[in-house]
Parts: sequence; C-alpha cells; structure tokens
Amino acid sequence: MLDAKHLQALAAVITEQSFEKAARALFLTQSAVSQRVRQLEERVGQMLVVRSAPVRPTPAGMAVLRHFRQLSMLEQSLFEELAPERSDDFVTVSLAVNADSLDTWFLAGAREILAEAKVLLDLVVDDQSVTHAYLRSGEVQGAITSTPANFQGLATHDLGDMEYVCVATPDFRARHCPNGFGLEAAGRAPMVMFSHKDALQHEFLQQRFGREVSPPVHVMPSNIGFQGLILQGGAFGMVSRNLAEPHLKNGELVDLAPGESLRVPHYYQCWSLQSALSERVGDIIVRTARAHLAPRSP
Repeated sequence: MLDAKHLQALAAVITEQSFEKAARALFLTQSAVSQRVRQLEERVGQMLVVRSAPVRPTPAGMAVLRHFRQLSMLEQSLFEELAPERSDDFVTVSLAVNADSLDTWFLAGAREILAEAKVLLDLVVDDQSVTHAYLRSGEVQGAITSTPANFQGLATHDLGDMEYVCVATPDFRARHCPNGFGLEAAGRAPMVMFSHKDALQHEFLQQRFGREVSPPVHVMPSNIGFQGLILQGGAFGMVSRNLAEPHLKNGELVDLAPGESLRVPHYYQCWSLQSALSERVGDIIVRTARAHLAPRSP
C-alpha cells in the first residue's frame, strides 16, 4: 500500500505547482514535503514530478495522482455511508469548466449544488477543447469539455450543443465589411480570440469559406474583455447565442453571417468511481446544462 501522507504531499505539489506552496498548504516544512515525495518516488521506482518552475507531473506522477483522487473519493463515500449525520465538514469538489459555460448556465447549477451540501468549488477554467486534460491528469473530479477523453474508468454524459454566432458592431461592419462578410473582408478585418488555444473563430471561417482564413488577431483571455472588445468595435468574434442575443436585439451587435452558426458539442466527464456527493454534483451539472444548451443536432 502507498503511504497516504506521501500521496497527499504529491497531490499538493502538483496542485500548487511548487514545493514551497505545497508546504504552506499542508502546514509542513518544505523539506518534509520534499522528503515525502522523494520516498514515494523510491516506492514506485519512478520520478513523479519534474522539479522545474513551475513543478510539473511526469506521466507516472499523473497516474499516481489519479490513484490518490480515486482513493479519496472512496474514503469520502465510505464516511457518507457510515456516518451521514456527521457530514459537518466542507468537501471540496474540483471541476474543469470552460469560460462560456461558467458565464451562462453553470452558476445556475452551482446554486443548487451549494444549497444541497457543504461544498467548496475549486474550478479550473480553460478552453473547452482542453478541459478534459485536467481530468486525465487527476487534477479535477469532473470536466465540461467539447473533446471528451477516451480511456478506461470514465463516464461521459452528453450535455447538448452550445451555439455560437459571428458578431460585430454595426460601425465595425460598415468600416471593415461594407460589401458583406466575404472571404476578402474576413481576411482583413481584425478578429478576437479568447486564447491561443481558442479555435472557434478559425473553425467558423473554415466552415463558411471552405478554406483556411488568417485575419489579424487580438488575444483577450477574459470573457468580459473578449465581449467588451467586440462591443467597442475593435474586432469580430464568435459569441454564444445566449450572450449575444440581448445585444443583437438592441442593435449593439449585428450577425455578420445571418443563418450561419457554429455548434459546439459539450459533455460532462467524470470518473466512473465516485462518492455519493460527486454523483449528486454530476447529476445537477448534467440536468442544468441540458436545460440551457441546444439538443444535439443530427
């Protein structure tokens, strides 16, 4: 059996990405944390972390972290079964969420989660195309993703499609697309991306024109900033229909490609082995998402 204290130290180092921060989180000295991780590495016979800045897990470290997370869920489930009346302590639920879900439907589900149990949410926010990686590494218990991971031990729930429309201000359209949003205009007009991982804009242009288009690009890693830049007339970009609709109705934004949109499938993935609390959290997330997202297009 692997020592639980050693596993806890490894998890803290990977989560905090630093031995020093892990030591503070565990109320230990840095040397004690380092010794525990080193003893665990000797026990499994492999390096578990790359001692860089920030600290990174090796593939073996990711596997051991997944093992620790699953053990923790089993222990939590056991205590819920043995002494449900003693569930006075807060339980942290770690999830990977994409920014558009967080800013639209997710908080409605969070309200129900927090009302039902003493839960603390620990969210990792990233592009929907890469959130599954946090689940695979063991950093989170569940992930909302557009590209579900495919390996043993995972449960996948289809949430539906999030629909995105290509929008800009009327002034932007008049300045950059006076003759319509054609191939030439799309290649010259400035576009905004959420991050360098954000492929939505380029996917839509590929879908619309049947070829790769490379306009000048702003990178704005904030949903408020992303939409704000579009509303200020600085760029065009893909915004979820839920968020764009009020601005389209009052004339602040226009749809550059009426009748065309990009539908992105969303899934909720979690470990098949879960505590009762994790199952309830997952059920709420799935139910809430399906009430807000569009049913999967055929």
